[in-house]
Amino acid sequence: MASSNKALDRLKYLMQDEMSAGETYTKALASIKTESVKAELTALKTVHDERLKTLTLLVKEMGGEAPATSGLWGSFAKLVESGAALLGEKAIVGALEEHEVKSLADYKSDLEVFDESLHKVMFYELMPSQQECYEKIYKLKESMK
Repeated sequence: MASSNKALDRLKYLMQDEMSAGETYTKALASIKTESVKAELTALKTVHDERLKTLTLLVKEMGGEAPATSGLWGSFAKLVESGAALLGEKAIVGALEEHEVKSLADYKSDLEVFDESLHKVMFYELMPSQQECYEKIYKLKESMK
């Protein structure tokens, strides 16, 4: 049972991370004017939204309830919002890249708390999806002048 509680807690933590990512992308998109950058960020936000849906289903299947807020990482969204107009698009994308790096590390840690079926979802679905998000935001940042 303790392992199940740890897995549920870990899934909820990852949900909060995805909620924060969605909030952060939404705030960033409000400040982005370049259409190609906006399109790429919109696509990445959609991927985070899809992972949040997957995590929500997993939490519910385990009998848990979804977190009400994004928690600590929600403050990252507020930071991006408050400084976005002053930062410029490349700095905004750089801040998003930092969030993607943190999220990737979160997906890679504590995998031992998951049973075999959850481990497969994490390892074969969610983690590769997060890796792809990181790679895309990194390439986007590097392509900006």
